Amino acid sequence: MTIRQIYTYCINELNSDEKYIDTELLIAHVLKKDRLYIKLNLDEEISVEDENYVKSGINELKTGKPIHYITKVRDFFGLDFFVEEGVLIPRSDTEFLVQESINALNKFDKKLHGLEIGVGSGIISVSLLKNIPNLKMTCIDINEKAILLSRKNAENLGVSDRILLINSNLYENLQIHEFDFIISNPPYIPTDDIKSLEDKVKNFEPINALDGRKDGLYFYDEILKESKKYLKKDFFIFFEIGYNQGEDLKNLFRKYNFSGDIKIIRDYNNNERAVVYQS
Repeated sequence: MTIRQIYTYCINELNSDEKYIDTELLIAHVLKKDRLYIKLNLDEEISVEDENYVKSGINELKTGKPIHYITKVRDFFGLDFFVEEGVLIPRSDTEFLVQESINALNKFDKKLHGLEIGVGSGIISVSLLKNIPNLKMTCIDINEKAILLSRKNAENLGVSDRILLINSNLYENLQIHEFDFIISNPPYIPTDDIKSLEDKVKNFEPINALDGRKDGLYFYDEILKESKKYLKKDFFIFFEIGYNQGEDLKNLFRKYNFSGDIKIIRDYNNNERAVVYQS
């Protein structure tokens, strides 16, 4: 069977809106090639073993399982990260938060120490470390699987010597103080909106990594009310936010007497996407 034939087979088997990209990612993963190679070599023969691996992956996709839980890898900010079930799959939207943070932090020549709350697979901290050489990160997560996966990604991408990973519910097990900044992409979807998520998200990804409680603001509130204990006099706070949460976040900062500069950053679709606070 050729790549063209297995590609056609996959497209005919799948009904999802993402069937073309999922097919490319699956075949590329099995053949250990990139997607461009697949497109340029459609008449290349593949082995029976690889054909069977692709068909097995298609059967998993037909159950609704996300492609990245099948390939166990996700590209983010130009880097390849390992992905595992039980830890949220990285979203490309979060690249916007990373870029805004790099823009703010790269203005400083001094050594920086950041705290990430809810490290997940490590995409934010590892991406920052790869782009800011004078930075070290402390990262916390309540999910032990996330800690182990972040460690694996940090080691694979060569930044494990500048990252400390702690299994902790928010600040509970954190002994270090005086960070230069806090960064977080916490759960921010209101509980009532969870039911409207795609089935492949609801049925396969950890809901506690998405559910921001009643109004979607619970974790922002929990982070902010204790944050000053862990920050230096001059500091930043970076949040990813939902598309309509900007004004609510401004109100939360005011609630806890943050008097510095707060900016709501919009993404390329003009949706509210990030908060950058500077004391």
